[in-house]
Amino acid sequence: MLIVGGALLHEGTMRWLPYLLALLVALSAQIASNLANDYFDYRDGKDTDRRVGFERLLTTGQVTPRQMLYALLIALAVCAVSGLVLCALCGWELLIVGLLVLLGVLAYSAGPYPLSSHGLGDLAVVLFYGLVPALVTYYAIAGMPPIYLYWLALGIGVWSANILVANNYRDYEEDRQSGKRTLIVQMGKRFGPRLYCFNAVLAWASLSVGVYLAVHSQSALILVALLTGLSYYWLCTLVHRLKGRQLNYLLKATTLMSLLTSILILILLLLH
Repeated sequence: MLIVGGALLHEGTMRWLPYLLALLVALSAQIASNLANDYFDYRDGKDTDRRVGFERLLTTGQVTPRQMLYALLIALAVCAVSGLVLCALCGWELLIVGLLVLLGVLAYSAGPYPLSSHGLGDLAVVLFYGLVPALVTYYAIAGMPPIYLYWLALGIGVWSANILVANNYRDYEEDRQSGKRTLIVQMGKRFGPRLYCFNAVLAWASLSVGVYLAVHSQSALILVALLTGLSYYWLCTLVHRLKGRQLNYLLKATTLMSLLTSILILILLLLH
């Protein structure tokens, strides 16, 4: 969403109220997705005492299932209300996208065919953490998105998928034993580092193309390509070296790199 804000300011089409509403929709949807994942994984026995990742509140007993469910419903309500106001301001055709977002929040870890348990979680992240929020937000405020935003949204979405890849690679044994068939469980543990590095290359290429199309500056292209390339390469070496709980460090670094990349591109968009 930082990049979307930068694109709107770069194009001179920013409208702050719709943008802030879209930001609220995106944040509440992400919070709801995380809460739903925790709640349904716990309910279905996919979170166990063999967990090597960060502690989950339900597993440790710090929060009851009912409290988690209430928090999930509140996050969904915030997402729905802010989305309805956005539709009223910018067009009711956005309601279709909003319904798909709410469906995606729940379908990721619940329902008859949970995406995260059938190897589709990575694709869901690319769509709902990259392409959908960026392109739909821009469309709601300023009309058809420029081509460069497609590339930037794809790059951020693919890199965000590496957060899930790091998580699933770390949790491979637990997921395999609990029946949670992530893409890495289906393809084998060695597939984890390969997928992480493939995503890194695709994200690097997409972001580089997007930046060049946006600002038409070779110096900006070199800066983004060099900084992201070196950072992603470093993280790709870590995914091959770290094991078990050490992968929590990779997860944090991948998340931080997503934020730093967005801030870098935001600055470049604002400067041109």
